[in-house]
Amino acid sequence: MDFSDRAATWDDDPEKLRNAAQVAEAVRRNLGLTGTEDVLEFGGGTGLLSRALADDVGTVVITDAAPGMVAVAQQRIDDLGRGDRMRAALFDPTSDDTDPGQFDVIWSMLALHHVPDIDVALARLRGLLKPGGRLALADLDEDAGGSFHQAHGDFHGHDGFDRHTLGHALQRIGFQDIAFDTATTVDKEVDGARRSYPVFLVTARVPR
Repeated sequence: MDFSDRAATWDDDPEKLRNAAQVAEAVRRNLGLTGTEDVLEFGGGTGLLSRALADDVGTVVITDAAPGMVAVAQQRIDDLGRGDRMRAALFDPTSDDTDPGQFDVIWSMLALHHVPDIDVALARLRGLLKPGGRLALADLDEDAGGSFHQAHGDFHGHDGFDRHTLGHALQRIGFQDIAFDTATTVDKEVDGARRSYPVFLVTARVPR
């Protein structure tokens, strides 16, 4: 799945816009943002989630591993005249040794299940959070049959996550105050039928 090739038309899907709005509302509900936070979004694509939350925080760096997505995200920022508080950059938490800075919040939407080694990614993200910083990751609940990605023959990620197992992974890496909320559902056609896939928001905190 080449996300760079899909970047130009990514925001044309109303389902993606709806999902971003609902995940943004879940982030607001669970984080109690103050408007001063420095935020990093990982796997941010074109920045749908960060644009939905831009007025709720201080600054945002939208990152993605696909150059095409980063280019479109930066263009969206420029078009909105938000360059004073937002920017887009290439970053892969599993392989990139670039230091993007220190942040109060790191969030993502439907990105973690694309990462083969989540322990490596979560440990790297933890290292980018300031003391007391918070993580807010929205992703698919466990899809044991793998139907969500069955149309993508080149998919090498995870078929969603068991909440209990993911919570323990976060705890092992050193996060605390781990909590789950249901953020939205992703609706898609599978084998000629419309199916809904629940999306959770997990929040966690780095000790002060």
